[in-house]
Amino acid sequence: MPQQIKRLLVAFAIFIALFLVIRYLLIPKSFGEYGHYRGASLADNAAKPLNYAGTATCIRCHNDIAEEKSRGLHADLACEGCHGPAYRHVIFADTVPGSKLPDSLMLNKPSERKDCAVCHDLNLARVKIRADTINYSMVHQVNVKEHNLINQADNTELKCIECHNPHDPF
Repeated sequence: MPQQIKRLLVAFAIFIALFLVIRYLLIPKSFGEYGHYRGASLADNAAKPLNYAGTATCIRCHNDIAEEKSRGLHADLACEGCHGPAYRHVIFADTVPGSKLPDSLMLNKPSERKDCAVCHDLNLARVKIRADTINYSMVHQVNVKEHNLINQADNTELKCIECHNPHDPF
């Protein structure tokens, strides 16, 4: 066998051995317990504090709003997407039913144009419906910079919620 082939085989063997050692050191011990996952990740995730309660939990107390929202364009959006994490809010309401929530547990009620722009302007990949089109089946991007109505009485910018109900925008 030629000398260069022997050197190439030795180099290849060293490379494979290094690869296997590095792979052994980098792959967690619990990897593969549940398919192509790290088994210990279940305990890691369970140890994280809960922040979100889920839309089904919101509906338990706010059924009237959920009913209104189910008929609107935002029907598929999670409540906490706009109002923020509600887990502590729900725990308090369940623990002390009928009592007033402390201010620290009140959820965000977005009312500024920038709140609506999080989805309707800043995320250009997401399609939006614009009401001023002739063909209502067409889907367009709402540009809040162009959809900028001014209150003539005091020359201030109108908030989106002055014309659109966020739970049923049209």
